[in-house]
Amino acid sequence: MDKKTEFVNQVKIGFFRKLRNRFWYFLGYIGPGNKLRVFANRRRGVHIGNNVFIDAMVHIDTAVPHLVTIEDNVKLSVGVKIFAHNSVFQDINPQDPIILSPVLIKKKAQIAPNAVILDGVTIGESSVIGACALVNKDIPDRVIAVGVPAKPIKNYDEARKAFLNSAKR
Repeated sequence: MDKKTEFVNQVKIGFFRKLRNRFWYFLGYIGPGNKLRVFANRRRGVHIGNNVFIDAMVHIDTAVPHLVTIEDNVKLSVGVKIFAHNSVFQDINPQDPIILSPVLIKKKAQIAPNAVILDGVTIGESSVIGACALVNKDIPDRVIAVGVPAKPIKNYDEARKAFLNSAKR
C-alpha cells in the first residue's frame, strides 16, 4: 500500500450510507465475539486480513474506514483507536482542509489497550505498541514502542529472549 495523503474540503457520506456504517460500527465496537467484530468492520470497508483479533471497544475511523488496512495475525486490544483522517484545523477554521492518510498495521503486530494510532502511520511487522501509546509516526518492524509519542525502546527479539530467560528462573 502506498501512502497517499489527500487534502479535501469535506468527506461526503450520504444519509443511508451513514446509517448503514453506524450500524456496522456499533456491531464492530461492542459486538459479542471477535468474529462478529471483524465481520462488521469488514462490512464498513476496513481491509482486514486473516486471523485478526479485534477486542471490544476498538474504534476504527468512522469517516474513512476504507483507508485502514490490518494485515494477518494482528491483535488489537480493548480501547484501541485508529484514525485515518484529521479534521482538527477545519473544526476551528472551516476553510482549512481535512487530511486523509491511510493507516497500515502489518502482520503479527500487537497493539496494547488504549493505544491511539493517528493518520498516515505504518506499524511494522511483529511490532508491539504499548498500552496508552500515541503513535504519530511510523514504527519499524520487530520493535517494542511505548510512550507519548510512541518511540521504539527495544528490539522485539532481544525483549523476547530476556523474557524467556526470566521465565526459566
